Amino acid sequence: MVDSRQTAQNSDNLLSQVHDGVLVLTINRLALYNAWTSDLRDELAAKLVSADADPDVIAAILTGAGNRAFCSGQDLWELQAFSDGSRIGPWLGRLANCYDAVRQFRKPLIAAVNGVAAGSGFQVTQFCDFVVAHPDVKMGQTEINSGLPSIFGTWLMWERVGRRAIELSLQGRLMSAEEARNLGFIHQIVPQGEVLDTAIAVAKRLSGQPQVAYGLSKKANRLLDEDRYRKAMAMAVEAYREAFDAGSPQREIERFFERRRARKQQARAM
Repeated sequence: MVDSRQTAQNSDNLLSQVHDGVLVLTINRLALYNAWTSDLRDELAAKLVSADADPDVIAAILTGAGNRAFCSGQDLWELQAFSDGSRIGPWLGRLANCYDAVRQFRKPLIAAVNGVAAGSGFQVTQFCDFVVAHPDVKMGQTEINSGLPSIFGTWLMWERVGRRAIELSLQGRLMSAEEARNLGFIHQIVPQGEVLDTAIAVAKRLSGQPQVAYGLSKKANRLLDEDRYRKAMAMAVEAYREAFDAGSPQREIERFFERRRARKQQARAM
């Protein structure tokens, strides 16, 4: 394991460490499978913007705490408070701001996927330059299972696998690491204990590329699909608003919390 130093700006939910110039950002919500909130995404965006301007940071890695989840997606507790679709626009706007910070990061950005990556947790890996995972990782678009329209995530997968994206999103199923690699969602599979070290090695290797050319290449590739990206996000806003006005996500989210309460009661009774 390489030496590291922890930065002074850490919060409880997003940890920051620097490994020989490589910034490692760790989503740290173990009890909730590293599900994230708008505040957490805001913090991630701010850290990436700061790191992009810091000459001492040569690359960045995004990972999750523990060994169960990279990021299980949106914390449904945050959405439980939405009685209708009136708050969808600002909420998805904050998510888009986070994605913009990820997409606009000029330096190498690696996803070290240490566990399940679902929904928006899966989406963010696809904006990274390189994805490292281990054989037991599962990932995919599971939003539809919570009554959430799979619009943006389907578009994002479509960019990689075409019409296969429709089947994946409508089933709401998680792919195995091997299937995800075969489809291009994962670039390298290594043993579980080697994921972070491999990601750091990849980050250092990519940071050795001519960085002006590297950053300009990333910018060009981002701009090539900018119109489709913005259109997909706008369509997601409208679809989410319609779904929440109809009350479908609220019902599915309540069922999710009912199942969670039942499991906890069963565990206490044993």
